[in-house]
Amino acid sequence: MRRRAVTLLVVGLVILGSAAAAAVIHLLLGLLTLSIAVPANPEGRRAASALAQVFAAEHPRVRIRTAPVPDLAAAAASLDTRSSDLAIVRSDGAGQNSQTLAILRRDAVVFVAPAGRIDGVRALRGHAVGLLDGRPLDAKLLDLILQHYAVPPETVRRRVFTLEQLPEAVRRREVDVLFVVAPAASGAWLSLYAALRKGGEDRPRTFEIDEAAAIAKEQPVLETLDVPKGTFQGSLPSPGDDITTLSVSYRLAATAAMPDWLAGEITREVLTDKSRLAALDRDLAGIEAPDPDDKTQALPIHTGTAAYLSGNLPSLSDQMQNAVYWLGLVASGMASMGAAGAALYQRLRPRQPPTRVMRLLEIWLAVPDAEPRALDDLVAEADAIAAAAIRAEALGRAESTEMRLVTLLVSHVREAVRRCRMPAREHPQEREAASATAR
Repeated sequence: MRRRAVTLLVVGLVILGSAAAAAVIHLLLGLLTLSIAVPANPEGRRAASALAQVFAAEHPRVRIRTAPVPDLAAAAASLDTRSSDLAIVRSDGAGQNSQTLAILRRDAVVFVAPAGRIDGVRALRGHAVGLLDGRPLDAKLLDLILQHYAVPPETVRRRVFTLEQLPEAVRRREVDVLFVVAPAASGAWLSLYAALRKGGEDRPRTFEIDEAAAIAKEQPVLETLDVPKGTFQGSLPSPGDDITTLSVSYRLAATAAMPDWLAGEITREVLTDKSRLAALDRDLAGIEAPDPDDKTQALPIHTGTAAYLSGNLPSLSDQMQNAVYWLGLVASGMASMGAAGAALYQRLRPRQPPTRVMRLLEIWLAVPDAEPRALDDLVAEADAIAAAAIRAEALGRAESTEMRLVTLLVSHVREAVRRCRMPAREHPQEREAASATAR
């Protein structure tokens, strides 16, 4: 019985160790599904689709699942609530729990005056500013710029248009200046200038934010951007001269709870396959690594990303080897503790006589008082018990002590039956002695 208990214990530990190893392998190399929160617009869907395709090609067991949200603010909020693993956020709308894995692109912040009458931010007081529909963060950014120039936001009228509505709005003079936030090399500028031409404006003026450096210093989530002459695509070179303006960055972000090895692996994949991502989505042509030395608390970098960029992040194979090493130590310790516990239990548990031994003892005690016709049944039962004990011994399921007791009791039963069948007149003293001993 002791050998059987030890065998079961070893088998249980092997099963437990295998399950733990499978869990670690599944965690490190198994099927992972990461949800990414993106705005529910064509721009957000293209970026998410590009990331999903690249990971499907390079990491077939890593899936990117798109989680559409209303806007960029909702995407950042999904990381704060941990309802998504990843999110595309804008630097001026990142949440408290957004940590950068990679910079996807930088958008220029510019003012375009259709009629060319306005040449600076301070001149916007009392005028109408046009905003593109579906971008609530643009309105907040406009307020921030106006406040820096001491222009009360309430003195500037707002008009929200789609590109399709813009030509008619320009034609009716419903807007004096457009506030646009878009990548410098984006095709959005071509559409914008085409809409202005339809409205009768062939020579719009693009003016710079001349205090961009001061604003960026006050607001670390913003940066300055030099835009060379003719950068924006259109029928005429725009801007007409080199300008300096503000920029915001779109970032692939995760929560601080994401393991460093996973964050580093995502960063590596995005940076090494940025050409493929750009081919899938032109807006991702400006992918770049965040600066690990940037200590700006407003836009923290994930520790896994920082470790990867500085070369201090162990590779995935190293992580796996470490995991297997520690798993082996834990399994070895558990096996040793289990074996020690089993041995201690075997030493301390109360010894109970085997059932076969107890039954043979009952048969032996019952022989003196049994009817002559019942003696054969008692002998047959004793023989059956002996046969069962021999089979158990052969299979390693019985202890040697039990076999000795079974052998002894079977011989006592046979001897008692033999004495009971002897004529009483032949050995009266022996019959009486055997009867007394049985009792």
